[in-house]
Amino acid sequence: MNRYLLAALLSAFVFVSCNNTLYPVSENEKVGYIDHKGIMIIEPVFDKGDDFSEGWALVSEGETLRYINDKGEFINSESYEMAAPFQDGMALVVRDGLVGYINRKGEEVIPPSYLRGGNFSNGVSSVFSQEEKTYLINKKGERLKELPYEYMGDFQEGLALVIEDGLCGFINTKGALVIPTVYEFADNFSEGLALVVSESLGGYINTKGKLVIPHQYVYSSKFSDGLALFAEDGKAGFIDKKGNTIIPPNYVFAGDFNYGLARVQIDEKMGFINKEGELVIDPVYDYGENFKEDLALMVQDNTLSYINRKGTVVWTDRPGKEE
Repeated sequence: MNRYLLAALLSAFVFVSCNNTLYPVSENEKVGYIDHKGIMIIEPVFDKGDDFSEGWALVSEGETLRYINDKGEFINSESYEMAAPFQDGMALVVRDGLVGYINRKGEEVIPPSYLRGGNFSNGVSSVFSQEEKTYLINKKGERLKELPYEYMGDFQEGLALVIEDGLCGFINTKGALVIPTVYEFADNFSEGLALVVSESLGGYINTKGKLVIPHQYVYSSKFSDGLALFAEDGKAGFIDKKGNTIIPPNYVFAGDFNYGLARVQIDEKMGFINKEGELVIDPVYDYGENFKEDLALMVQDNTLSYINRKGTVVWTDRPGKEE
């Protein structure tokens, strides 16, 4: 299963990657937030900071973990041991080692009482109780159904990945198994298709469970911007939703397409190509992330920078930069 996981994203001061219009930056060992032009909107006063999701971002000050809005205001007075970004209007929070959920007003709508929990999507989430049972719950915390699975992922496009006896399938938001647990590995649905693996080869099914791209890939990823990454003979390229090769496998490394651009490695340096396979941002970076709306966080000579989709640097953490 691990060989189907993408390389870990850069995590110098970002907890989780989510799209929004403010971006965390580190100055003088503190984190603040800039806009897409590189203008500081929230001064760097936090020890760590996450990207914004649904109007809120996780920040920490010492042992205090809280949510702020785009003005730097706290959602409530509560501090959490752990927390997750908002999704579907709800955020998972941990207090006293137990999982609960708050809404976007900061109200604790499901008190911390579970050992584990997923993210809400389509109005439901999975939780693992102290009695070691898995339940499907709604936003009121009502238990809709007990589930028999050893693992359950978040709902994406109305379906959630489940594992039973080591094999993967999918359930709907009512908890009914709609795609049987027959696959060695599966990824979440994205843009109507999901990667599934049989006999160590990846293919793609639609939401009805029909195989639309045959099992043929030693490595491939989910669809994003209409294309999916695949590997052949150690090189990465891209296919469309019919399985046609759109960009030949010419790259030692490539990332998923996001906002029309994808990271690629050329001669040990990273740049960006468009969906026609044209190099549009020169490969001068050592590493970096996908674009999140307007900006991408990149590393060059141990220096963090945000670039826009034209390749222009809008913010950089230059050593010795004036305060």
